[in-house]
Amino acid sequence: MGGLWLVIANIESKVIFMCGIVGYKGKRKASEVLLRCIKNLEYRGYDSVGMVTKDDKSLHVRKNVGKIDEVDKTEHFEQLNGNIGAAHSRWATHGGVTKLNAHPHLSNDGKIAVVHNGIVENYQELKEFLKKEGFEFKSQTDTEVIPNLIEYYIIKERNGLKDAVQKSLARIEGSFAVVVISQEEDWMIAARRGSPLVLGINKKENEYFAASDVPAFLEYCRDVIYLDDDELAIVYSNSNNPYEIFRLNDLTNIISKKEIKRIDWSVDQAKKGKYSHFMLKEITEQKYTIRTAIEQDHELIAKVTAAIKNAHGVFFVGCGTSYHACVSASYIFAHVAKRHVNVVLASEFRNHENFLKKETLVVAVSQSGETADLLDAVKTAKAHGCKTIAIVNVMGSTLTRLCDTSVMMNSGPEICVLSTKSYTSQLALLLLFAYSSAGRLEDGKKIILEACKHVDKVIDDSLEKLKPLAEKLHKQHDFFLIGRDLAYPSALEGALKIKEVSYIHAEGFAGAELKHGTIALIEKGVPCIAIVTKSTEKMILSNAMEVKARGGFIIGIGNEPNEVFDYFIQVPAASDADPILMILPIQILAYHLALARGFDPDFPKNLAKSVTVR
Repeated sequence: MGGLWLVIANIESKVIFMCGIVGYKGKRKASEVLLRCIKNLEYRGYDSVGMVTKDDKSLHVRKNVGKIDEVDKTEHFEQLNGNIGAAHSRWATHGGVTKLNAHPHLSNDGKIAVVHNGIVENYQELKEFLKKEGFEFKSQTDTEVIPNLIEYYIIKERNGLKDAVQKSLARIEGSFAVVVISQEEDWMIAARRGSPLVLGINKKENEYFAASDVPAFLEYCRDVIYLDDDELAIVYSNSNNPYEIFRLNDLTNIISKKEIKRIDWSVDQAKKGKYSHFMLKEITEQKYTIRTAIEQDHELIAKVTAAIKNAHGVFFVGCGTSYHACVSASYIFAHVAKRHVNVVLASEFRNHENFLKKETLVVAVSQSGETADLLDAVKTAKAHGCKTIAIVNVMGSTLTRLCDTSVMMNSGPEICVLSTKSYTSQLALLLLFAYSSAGRLEDGKKIILEACKHVDKVIDDSLEKLKPLAEKLHKQHDFFLIGRDLAYPSALEGALKIKEVSYIHAEGFAGAELKHGTIALIEKGVPCIAIVTKSTEKMILSNAMEVKARGGFIIGIGNEPNEVFDYFIQVPAASDADPILMILPIQILAYHLALARGFDPDFPKNLAKSVTVR
């Protein structure tokens, strides 16, 4: 399927995706540990993989194109010796998917190895500078300038490794999370700006990690330190001085008050277990995660409620799935709490800057807490003195450290690139705060818990029933989803799920909007999912009939069957919790469509779990 793309843009940066990195220093064979760790980060990037270890002052690098298990069959990573090293799973940005472009990247003299997540926005300028100094480049990546800059400062300016890394990173414009391994030193350096990086600490075994995300090393340790922007850590892994953390602009003073946090996620939560895919596992986990989302401290609920009620102007800000949860919540706030909420895509938030005051409240909603556009929106809000609240799933994420108050979603790790359980957790939490803002907290809890009683059956019925439907429809080129009121944002989210994982073009509309142009695309057999709630039944059925009259194949999701439906999926009525139940069958249909089309639902093409650069 071909396509024509017209792009008119003022380009600020060229990259929108992320990679996974992990470094290790300890007593075990580094390659064995790193292989297990990088597999746990494959959801962050999966078109190439590489590893470097150091043994007797020699660096050993192996890398290639493909998923980790495929590459390991030819590269045999575990043959690499040494107890210090780093690994990288790449999502291609600068430079195509080739072995040369895969990480790690080496300096010209082969003594410095770097793995990197982020973007060096001024890499062309730095590359030209280094070429004039006699350096050569083997790859098309922006990352390769980093090890060569480090070599430049070591050889040409006679700096030690620590100072050379600091000076190199100071010249970078853009974002980075890096792990640096040197042939000359028995320690590793980790640093970040704008991209996530967390240290893992296992004092008992005297081993230390630096990784993009906690699941990388969860089976080895649970104590972590979250690095902040422009911080650099040196990991020595010795009993007297295991690590030191500095600010990038001051390597003379060690930061002594970095808090060590304990991660309470279980190892099983980060594994597929009996399930064939993480997507399926995480869909089924919603029978638990919706409940755990609303198990919040009463003082925290009261604090957030007071902030919403006392604010002069409230903004809900998110990207993708989280944005759809915000749209849904804005309707409930309007109906239940009689309060207007502004809903803004994070990437467009700067257009509302003139309305931000000290009395404004910005609620930032995110699964990962690392999405660059959302972080930029929060920074904009804070620059104007706004109060900020994060609704987020990852403890210690950048978003939690930026915002004044954080509400954890308690969903456990979400590994699949697509958000499923985090979406329904966001819906539940935002519904809870709407009812709390109306002085009806217990009513809100009751509505959510009543909906939870049906989650298990809706999922089980859909898993069995929707596979044949997916087989029937998987060759379609288009899907349309329509809904009104609370079913409208569900249509938006459902369309996103279908196109994310099955690569079928899908669009969601408010029911009445379909006839304002898009109905011209309806042809015989084109699937249209009509999401029906009790309050909008007559109107949305009328819209569905308009589609059917033009040959569309109508799939109804609702409380009762109707003759307009060619196929019907029954979902119990749940009042303001309707969006929680209505999205479940569409998540499952999207899953089955991906399988029917021969795609891996955990690793959709051109996507990664969180967008860590603009």
